[in-house]
Amino acid sequence: MSSAELNLEKAREYNKIKKYSQSLEMYEAAIEEGGELTKGDKEKYAWDLYFVKIKDHPFSRELEESATKIVNNVSQIDNSKGNKPCPYTLTSLYLMKLCSENENYFDLLRWASKIKPELLSNKQFKPNDEVTMNLNKENYYLQTTKALMEVKNYDQTIKVCQDALVNIPKFNNNNDIWFKLRIAKSYKELGDYDDSIEFLKDITKTKHDWYIYRDLAENYFFKEEYNESLKWAAKAILAPDGKLESKVKLFSLVGDILEMKGFEDESVINKYMFYVIRNAKEWSIDDDLKDLLSNYGLDLENKDYKSVFNEYKNMWVSLKFFGQERPYGVIDKVLEDGNAGFIKANGKSYYFNTREFMDDKDYVYEGTEVSFYLEDAYNKSKEEMVKNAVNIDCEML
Repeated sequence: MSSAELNLEKAREYNKIKKYSQSLEMYEAAIEEGGELTKGDKEKYAWDLYFVKIKDHPFSRELEESATKIVNNVSQIDNSKGNKPCPYTLTSLYLMKLCSENENYFDLLRWASKIKPELLSNKQFKPNDEVTMNLNKENYYLQTTKALMEVKNYDQTIKVCQDALVNIPKFNNNNDIWFKLRIAKSYKELGDYDDSIEFLKDITKTKHDWYIYRDLAENYFFKEEYNESLKWAAKAILAPDGKLESKVKLFSLVGDILEMKGFEDESVINKYMFYVIRNAKEWSIDDDLKDLLSNYGLDLENKDYKSVFNEYKNMWVSLKFFGQERPYGVIDKVLEDGNAGFIKANGKSYYFNTREFMDDKDYVYEGTEVSFYLEDAYNKSKEEMVKNAVNIDCEML
């Protein structure tokens, strides 16, 4: 028996008892001596490399070289109907994860190209009753589409996101929303504003985050539909999630639109809000903006943007419902838990949530006269869009 054959025998034995470091050393020696690896040897060698050189290791040139050896020696197995571990798949996904963490998006896409997503597992992992981990397939699509967005390959982002929406059987953590958002953002970047709006409005049926409303506002702005842009921007500003400083650009957007429409005072208020936030955060501020606000006698030392916001909050409420008259009606029914009910107005019945009642909640009872605005909402049970009563004022005070 040659030295290479002897080393291969030792490598197999070490691998069998899970002494991967010793097994890897013997395989490397056999390869150095010209030993020929069987298909079974290549699989064992790949596992040795994975456990010794890849798993839980930080990114390095040596790690990438070991990963390359793995994908050159074995192939991806079909895991679509099970969850059998595969060194090829585990290695490629791990390299994608490391590339994402290090923002090496072109390298991430290079590793993603080595994987056939249709062969990835559809099985979700539950470490406990409260937590469900993403599918391998789900992680692959999330990381790939993020990288495609980062390198500005928007056409491919749309295609891969659409593939994900079709091929992932069950989404974790509302990840289907992220794919739809990336499609919408890609369409916006490509100038396909109507398609972007269509996806965003579909998302608003189940998600009500401020940044979704912001993206709608921006799309309508680019379409030069300024009234719609104002409504969505104000809705984003007033949304309970998200910090005011995160919404700073929205105040500038609203200010620009109002200036174009001839509402000079309201425009200045929004630009002042933009200024005060940036002043508080010590971010750079354009000198022209300082001059404009100074001419209006506004305090350029002010950093209390929350007080400014509260002082002019009703202005953004008016913009949110721009062009809409407040209907008058009567509370017709309050549900048993007291958290919701129905208002009757103009021969129609409108659902409302008690949190939309602006006055003392003690007035939420049948027969109370109210005024309100109407807002689009999605009725899940009927699977249709409806109008709900919001921003409700008691008219009996």
